[in-house]
This record gives sequence, structure tokens and C-alpha cells, in this order.
Amino acid sequence: MKIIDTSVQDFSTVISNNFIYADKTRHVWELTKTASAYFLSRPRRFGKSLLLSTFAELFKGSPDPLQDPQGLFKNLWISGKEANYDFTETYPIIHLSMSVTNDTSESVSIFLKTKLQNIAYAYGISLTDSLPGVMFNDLILTLKRKYNKKIVLLIDEYDDPVSSVIGDPHLAEKNAIVLKGFYSILKEHQINFRFVMLAGVTRYFLLWGSGVLNHLTDLTMTEEYADICGFTYEELDNCFADRFQITMEKFKERGYLSKSDGVSEFRQAVFDMYDGYSWDGKTRVLNPYSLLNAFKWQNLNSYWANLEPSKRFLTAIMSKNPLSLTADKLRGLSERAINMVSATDSQTPFSSLFQTGYLTIDKITIGAKNNTIYSLKTPNNEIAPAFWEEFSDCLFRFLDIDKHVQQTGLIGAIISEDSNKLTLLIDSFFGAIPATLHISKEAYYHSVLYGYLQGFEDIIALSEIPGADGTPDILCVIDNDLYVIIELKFKNDPELNPTPNDQKAKTTMRKLAISALEAIDVKNYLRPYLAKAKKILKLGLGVYGRGRCEAILENEEQAKARAKRNR
Repeated sequence: MKIIDTSVQDFSTVISNNFIYADKTRHVWELTKTASAYFLSRPRRFGKSLLLSTFAELFKGSPDPLQDPQGLFKNLWISGKEANYDFTETYPIIHLSMSVTNDTSESVSIFLKTKLQNIAYAYGISLTDSLPGVMFNDLILTLKRKYNKKIVLLIDEYDDPVSSVIGDPHLAEKNAIVLKGFYSILKEHQINFRFVMLAGVTRYFLLWGSGVLNHLTDLTMTEEYADICGFTYEELDNCFADRFQITMEKFKERGYLSKSDGVSEFRQAVFDMYDGYSWDGKTRVLNPYSLLNAFKWQNLNSYWANLEPSKRFLTAIMSKNPLSLTADKLRGLSERAINMVSATDSQTPFSSLFQTGYLTIDKITIGAKNNTIYSLKTPNNEIAPAFWEEFSDCLFRFLDIDKHVQQTGLIGAIISEDSNKLTLLIDSFFGAIPATLHISKEAYYHSVLYGYLQGFEDIIALSEIPGADGTPDILCVIDNDLYVIIELKFKNDPELNPTPNDQKAKTTMRKLAISALEAIDVKNYLRPYLAKAKKILKLGLGVYGRGRCEAILENEEQAKARAKRNR
């Protein structure tokens, strides 16, 4: 049984110590067949560092004739006949990790100089202290002359000096300028490189749009390399099958599985929690950091979502304007909306959250003008709660509403079946949204309401859960046995901003709420939950104009009475 370790990202250490390793060497071999320069974006702790370390070990070669030339790659795919790889080939390597502990532009420059001096020292080269870009240029030329060979350049976390200070746009821009000066020499040295790969979390427009790095081939969203990081279903079985039984028993003890569940249910529980990441809309992979921890500790915890850098980045993006991230806005996105991001621009946060792992590609379609259209979603049950809880927290802060008061009032109103109180709560919530941010679409109010409900600790809110004849807008579960089926209807009047006493608005909202209740009946939304719930309530919500609303909550007897009146 191989050893699980989540702290080591060095290929040599992983293989030498018999740690679990998903063999990605076929992809490595394919990329090394040509002298090319590549870029790869993946979330934090997703295997980028291990991948670059694999390239470093491969290009280091095995020049000692007394040793097995395959070395650490023996028994991996690349050692087979199809690859026919020459393991004796060696190259000088510049391998940089740009993960910075200090966060000023001055400290970034010092950090780069120190890194370059250390590499030069290892090769017996002396560099004159100067600007980082000048030192970088001198290191490349000196290595080329000394070894009369092309250079392999590997840069890990290339964007960290910017990503780590994303909450401070001014500092992020200053650090990006330092990086721009550092990376600007890469194009002119293309002839001196055998292989180049830069990897990081984001693709910043300041670096790419300016032309500094646009010569790199971007592998991020290619179908061929969609599974270059992360565990595929096949790799899950290959790497962890010998641990399935003991881990499954622990899951049963901890209540994740029932006693009668088998391997199929166990695998599904793992998939639901950690699967779902896609960069091409087809191939799905499991989060490697969380998966390894789940088998190591035999627990389905939110390992990746609880990493401090991940949480800090999510808060920084969300807090700027959570209403720009409602679920309705995750569909119909252009490639530019998810592929380019400026370190200082908060207007298109989808790319940031997609590239950092909080959103992933759900599907890709071709538009009427042959343009590519992307739909995003939260990838799995680890990320969705973290995403929507942060959305809710930021939303309540943004609207200056007390979240605890809203939660207590909402649950109390549902349990006591108080439609008037529900109306006041939801109406006041919608009413707090600035007029300039209201969008006159039903999907918008549905999405805002979903985010509102998702953030409450004592409510499980699910959106568009498949039912017998359709999908209810929202299903809320309270205390595991009270189910609330929510349907929302919206009508817009561009000239109307109704006051609380506007009779026309009241009549319209009530008609909309009743229409929503009737839709629940017609589409038979209750049927899938009859065997699960001790009690089911229907909530019809009529929304009019700029968020004015009326809520009608019905129990079974009230629903029957309404149906009788309508006959």
C-alpha cells in the first residue's frame, strides 16, 4: 500500500518514498516532443508544482552510465516502448517558484534577485547584482555559453506576487509591473530555450494583453490536457482501490454512508464531495489535495476549501460586489469573460473564481455567431457551501442587513406558517438592493433569493432539483424533515417603483404568488419528497417592479382549499 502525503510536491521525493502518484508522464512526454513554450492555469494545491518538478527531473537526465538511465521514471508510462524516451539527455534547468512571503514590490524584486543568485551559484556562475530582468537575461546567456545547450525554463506560481495581494489592487498592480519587467525578456530568448512552462492560478491581462507572455501556448482549456492535474475516475481506482474497504467502513461509522452501502455508494460519496472540476466541459477530475486528505484521514471534510489562501482570495473577490455573482450570471459567458482578468479590475470576477477553483465549466455551447459560450457552476459539495456562504456573508454586509436577524425571523415565520412575516422579511431584503443593481429578470431574483437562503446555517437550500415533472425553483430543508418548495414569479413594469401601499402592486404581486403556487401543483413538484418529509409547505413568491414582493405560504389543507375555490 502506497503512502499518502499531501505536503510533498517534489517528484523525486514522491517516487523515492513510494508516495501515491497519478502517472501523468504520457502528457509530460507529449509536451516535451517539441521545443515549445507553454502556460497552464490550475487552482492552488492542484498538482502544478509536482508537474513542473516532473519536467525538471526528466530534463535533468541520467548521465551516469553505471546507473539505470530511466531512474525514477522506471515503471511509469514514459519508460515504455511507445515513448522511446532518451533518459540520458541532460539540459541546464532554471526552475523558479515565485511563491512570495513578502508583499511589497521592493521585496518582490529582492526575492527574484535572491532566487537567480542561488540558481547561478548552483551552476558555478557569478551574476552582477542588477535589476531582476537584467540578471535573468545574464543567467540564460551564461548557462547557454557554459553548457552549449538550450535551457529548460520552469516557473511555478508565476502570478503569486499578484494573486497573494489581490485584496490590495494598488499593490497588485505595482507587483504586476515588476513581473512584467522580469518576464519581458522571454520572447527574445525563445531560440535559447529547449522547453518552457509557466504555471499559476490566474492569467492576468496586464501580462498577457501587453504582449509580454502571449507567445506561450495556453494549455489551460485544451481538451487534450484537461486531466493533466487532478485525479481522473480511473486514477482514483488505480491509486486508492486498496484503501476503499477500510475508508468505506470509517465513512459508515461517521455517518457519511448507511451500513448497507457498498463500493458504488462509497465512490459516489467521494465524487459528490470532490469531483466536478472541468476545463473543457467534458473531462471531470477530482481535487487532488482534498482526495488525498480524505483517504489519509478517512473523513469527508472540506480540506481544500478551508485553506487560508483560498478563503482569502474568495473573500477579496466576493466582497467587491456579490450581486455581480448571482447564479443567473454564471451562464452565457464569453471566453474573454472567463479567460482574461486584470489584477485591478473587479468588473469581471468570473475569471478569477473560475481560475482559482471556486467555479468550473458546466458546459460549452456554440452561439448563433459561432462564438463559444460557457456556463459555469460550483464543482462539488465541498465548494458549493463555501462559495454560497461567502456570497451570503458578503451580500448581507454589502446591503447592511443583519444576517442573524434575517435567519431567525425567516425560520420562525416558516415554522409558524406566517406569510405576512415572510413577506416583510423577503420584501425588506429585496428592497435593500440599490436601484442601480436591480435587474428586471425573474432569473435574477431567483438567484439572489437562492444566495440569500444558502447562507443560513440551519437551512439547506437546493436550486432546480429534478422533480417528477420538472424542477422547482428552490427546495429548502429545515431540521431534515420540513421541506419548503419555493416557486417565484416575476413581472416587470419599467415605469413602476411601487410604494408599500400601492394597491395595483399588491394585487399584481398576490396574483403572481398564487400563480407560483399553482405551478407547484401543476408540475407535481411535491411528489419526489412525499416519502422523505414529515411536513411539506409550498411557498409562492410574487415579485414586481424593483423587488417588491408578496409571499404566500401554504400547508396541505390550505392548498386543498385554494384548489377547491378555483374549481
